[in-house]
Amino acid sequence: MDEDEELERGMLSISPSKQHVPSLSEAPLISPETSAEPAQLSPAQRDQSEPSPRPLAVPTRPPPQLPGYDHEVSQWTCSQQQRIWMKTELESMGLWPGSFPVRNLMKMVSLWRLPPQPELIDSISDLPSPKYFQLHPFFIWKPENDLMARLRNNYTLPCIEGCARPQVVSAGVGRPRVIVGLTGQYYLLSSRLCCKVCRKRWYADNPVWLDKLPKRFTNLLPAVLTYKKAICKSVMDELRRTGNSPTDMAKQIMEMMHLKFERAHLAYLLGCLNIMDAEAGKYDQRTITQFIRQETKPAPFGEYSDPVGWNGISVSAHYLTDCLLHEYQHQESAIKQLLQGTFGQALRSDHTRKVARKVTFSSGTMSSYAVMNENWMILSWVMVQSETAKSLKPMYEGLAQRYSTACIEKAQYQWVDRDCCAAFKVAESFAGEQLNWDSWRTTDAIVAGATSGNLLNTCVSRSHFSANITIKLDLFHCMRRFLRECVSEHHALYSSFAQFLSAAFSVVDQEDLQRLKDAYAFCGIQPANPTKTHIREHCRIRIPKPEELIKRVEGVFQQFHLAGDPNGAPLFKPSMLKEWRIQRVHILRSCLSDPVVEGGTLYRHGGTLQLNHVQGEGAKVPVWIPIRGTSQQEGYHFHQAQWVTGTRVSTELFQAQGMTGVARWNYQRLVDLKQPGVPLPAVFDPALIAHLNAVSERVLGQVKYPAFHLTSRDTGEKFGLEYVEPGCRPVILDWDKHKHKHKHRSKTDSAQALNPPPHSGPPAVQSALPRSSSTAPPKMLQFPPCPTADSAVKPEVNLTTTGKHLTHRQSSAPHLSW
Repeated sequence: MDEDEELERGMLSISPSKQHVPSLSEAPLISPETSAEPAQLSPAQRDQSEPSPRPLAVPTRPPPQLPGYDHEVSQWTCSQQQRIWMKTELESMGLWPGSFPVRNLMKMVSLWRLPPQPELIDSISDLPSPKYFQLHPFFIWKPENDLMARLRNNYTLPCIEGCARPQVVSAGVGRPRVIVGLTGQYYLLSSRLCCKVCRKRWYADNPVWLDKLPKRFTNLLPAVLTYKKAICKSVMDELRRTGNSPTDMAKQIMEMMHLKFERAHLAYLLGCLNIMDAEAGKYDQRTITQFIRQETKPAPFGEYSDPVGWNGISVSAHYLTDCLLHEYQHQESAIKQLLQGTFGQALRSDHTRKVARKVTFSSGTMSSYAVMNENWMILSWVMVQSETAKSLKPMYEGLAQRYSTACIEKAQYQWVDRDCCAAFKVAESFAGEQLNWDSWRTTDAIVAGATSGNLLNTCVSRSHFSANITIKLDLFHCMRRFLRECVSEHHALYSSFAQFLSAAFSVVDQEDLQRLKDAYAFCGIQPANPTKTHIREHCRIRIPKPEELIKRVEGVFQQFHLAGDPNGAPLFKPSMLKEWRIQRVHILRSCLSDPVVEGGTLYRHGGTLQLNHVQGEGAKVPVWIPIRGTSQQEGYHFHQAQWVTGTRVSTELFQAQGMTGVARWNYQRLVDLKQPGVPLPAVFDPALIAHLNAVSERVLGQVKYPAFHLTSRDTGEKFGLEYVEPGCRPVILDWDKHKHKHKHRSKTDSAQALNPPPHSGPPAVQSALPRSSSTAPPKMLQFPPCPTADSAVKPEVNLTTTGKHLTHRQSSAPHLSW
């Protein structure tokens, strides 16, 4: 312990990497005869003089070493061969304290250190050693070293305590930290730092200190680091790209790691087999190495979790969940700004409980409410506990402020699933009334009663967003209410009724239909009867005015109100009559008919398509994308339920996956628009693109992706579970609850990491490490024999059993879970 304190004091005044400590073996051997007057003889006289007598024997002793480094290396949580190889690599680069500095022309070096190819190592007469096949790559992270001087560029590294004039220097070798990668594990070797002003010590991978560094430093790191978690950025990119659940991702990572282990084991066995075949004369010439070699049997490769061998790690779903929440906190600001920068002129809003079933509260079940624009992009998404107008008031007030702040004209149309017009009452139906057609007929008195008085409702979008907005009822919800009043979907007449009802509400544009028939004839398709799919994609459809629409729909009910199957089972329930009376009021009030707009129909042009892949102008047909209705939002509900993985999730995971899914949905819709002259990134990373635009604007004077340019305007809108519904308790999102839960234990672990206990293993572990000397490192690593199971460094694991708390030494792989 005294040696460690002496070393740390020495590190405050000198940099060991720049000082060369000579050993006794390098000192010149001086005899008493030649040491008296060494300056009196010239070099020529020395050559002609008698040879000097042999120097006196000097007591042999090991060369002086910088204290504490071997002890610090013995505490590294990795296998013995990994320690030796990492130390040898640092010596070869001049990064080990006391080693010769290495000059690298223009600093053209890599911080990544890859293991030597074990198949190419010549083991002379011995069989291949499995230790060469059990090495993992590592990344060197030493921001204070001269190797990263260009990256610092006269920048003064900050102190973790925030000193005014910090002087950060190296205070030790550092430590390796295992990183979970997409294709395997690797290590991050971080240096140990110290401030000469406040005497505070910390490791270079401390997340508090990393947050103080400029972006160019953290952008160089290959991993996302927290206090207890360390995961490669590639894993987080894969989680964000695929949207897989943490459980599925953990299985995928473990499979890839075990595949790498098995391939390394196969390579080792093939190397042994190659030598055995050569000794057996399989290659036309027998070798004699088998007679020189003492061991004739290959050494065992070991298991995946062997701490003195492969030392593989285990990744749990809880570990990835915690990393996913940390990544969302990093992306949260950019995601919210992207949502606040989305606008539209035709809105569609709808409630759903498909995704809300995956999160439960003591206050009851929640509903998901989303607002979509004409390009199918989400403007806002909130979770509400009551499906009333009062619950949506803060959301529409935020939308109104968003439009006003950006000086953009507010949306003029909105399709909803309810509350499209003023409240009304209809007559109840009595038993057997549905059998009389007169009860279904629309009279002048019914028309006058439905269209008289104030027809506008006081919905929340009209009262808190725009007073001039036109509210329409979505056709999908109207038809679904009719079809729900059928006896069964398996009724013989159910499909026919649905087809006639859909045809009654929709009128196909005859010019588009004729153009499509001509394309059929040009392609040689006979008879030229377009399919429903082609009509829906290449023909514009309108919903007629109330006078025409009521006649068309009433004719369908006149045909089917007494219809039944061959067994006499009726198609309609008795409650169908009341439902018809309700929806008839919406039809008469023009809640379903298309509004009068420029162009006649609410469609946007989606380009052209060669029908049936036939070349020629005759086969070219337009693609029309509808703007009206909420049918696309129903598809969004399905995808939204897939984003939140699992059946029951925590509120934090629900918020992270839901918001990430909404941002990715908007990004994909923007890509599908294929707007000419609008460059879009090929990757989805809101925080990365936002920072790229900011740096590009400073360096080049313009942003790289204008479509993703984030402004500094913050409307204060809340999304998802953060939305505060009036009259309800806000949902508490505790992102740091795991830190609070293990706060005391984290402090204890960090104190033990900075002040490790004295090494209790046998001295053979320390003596096996290669000593730092003035000579160059050997060209080929020589691994010592494997230490015994008792001398191996084994992590301490706490096991909780019924009625007592046990602590024992575990020799299996360290589990990255909490």
